[in-house]
Amino acid sequence: MTQLQAGEKRKFSEVGLSNPLTVTVKHGLDGLDISAFGLSADRKMVGDNYIAFYNNPHTPLGEIIATLDAHQASFKIDLAKLPANVERVMLTATHDAAPVASAPQLLIEVGQVSFDAKPALKSEKAAMLLELYKHSGEWRVGAIGQGFNGGLGDLIVYFGGEVENPDAPSSPSSAAPPATPAVSLKKQTQVRLDKEIAEKAPQLVSLVKQAEISLKKRGLDEHTARVALVLDISASMSSLYRSGVVQRVAEKTLALASRFDDDGRMDVFLFGLKAHDAGDIGIEGIGGAVEKLIKRHPLEGGTMYARAVQSVRTHYFGSAGPRKEPLKEKTPVYVIFITDGETFDKKESEAQIKEASKEPIFWKFVGVGKERFEFLQKLDDLSGRFIDNADFVQVEDIDTLPDAQLYEMLLQEYDSFLNNAKSKGLLS
Repeated sequence: MTQLQAGEKRKFSEVGLSNPLTVTVKHGLDGLDISAFGLSADRKMVGDNYIAFYNNPHTPLGEIIATLDAHQASFKIDLAKLPANVERVMLTATHDAAPVASAPQLLIEVGQVSFDAKPALKSEKAAMLLELYKHSGEWRVGAIGQGFNGGLGDLIVYFGGEVENPDAPSSPSSAAPPATPAVSLKKQTQVRLDKEIAEKAPQLVSLVKQAEISLKKRGLDEHTARVALVLDISASMSSLYRSGVVQRVAEKTLALASRFDDDGRMDVFLFGLKAHDAGDIGIEGIGGAVEKLIKRHPLEGGTMYARAVQSVRTHYFGSAGPRKEPLKEKTPVYVIFITDGETFDKKESEAQIKEASKEPIFWKFVGVGKERFEFLQKLDDLSGRFIDNADFVQVEDIDTLPDAQLYEMLLQEYDSFLNNAKSKGLLS
């Protein structure tokens, strides 16, 4: 049996899980309601019919079927049947009067995986226990153990739902207005990530602190985004790979990703003559990660920006083709695009960046070395876009550039992009 700790996330393949599966919650507390929420990628409700609970024990097509007893709940879940917009299944616990942690036990089991949520909770009347979620095309299990003192109302609001007027009587007594948690869930997650970083990737600790400073300056310290690192693997980059520069770039990017994404992971894309969706890298795997990538994808003879942009757009939005209408989503994508030279496919690259301007994705182009990078500057100033979605910076020597200055460069224009994306309807 694999015992997860609060904040721990594992791939199904790592812990022997497969679809379909059954999740069991043993608690022993009268009046404790256990539910399963079907959520979007950014943890938002997709509809009341995708909540499996005592009043609605199964979702429309039987993807989630609940069996609820007084002191135990079980959920049969077929992830393959879920609609495309449901990428997370969150197991929750709520109680009208008592803290969830007052239950004699809070043991969640799925296959050979277990999580004791009780030690992670205190006075919360609503808690997120365990999550099944899809990341980079692969299902994972995450032990959450976080919640709200205000109860069910706070939980629904966090999932993007609406709560009826708290002053309106829903029973003989009036409901109390939901309270906000003393510490945000984002901050709680970052505390857990920081502990993992200190244990598994201590070289990131100082980088994380510098990234936080730059984010706070822009009011983005609780901002959430998906993060992608795009790396040039053309032959001219060979010295940067051999000397470890690219590995250090990956570490600096992951430090920033740990503030943006509650998974503490980043997606990686490689490009030379071809483009490669290389999977994701997390805190536990950052050591030697670039060397492993290059062993799987050796350096190539050519530089094609457009193919890399296509690969990223397809990964996040399902298509790299023309868009007639802007695409609206709740969570933006932040891309750091590293290269040491100009591309062979300038016309196609311009077309891709123009089409991508109708999507909630920001491209930070980083030119490494002493090239003039005239084309990257052109992409930065490109006309004919729906929104300004790109910025270019040049770094001659990333090892001699202070980390504080690097993060300032990486984040410049991002906050204005977010504001413009919201006003243009790309972000909700």
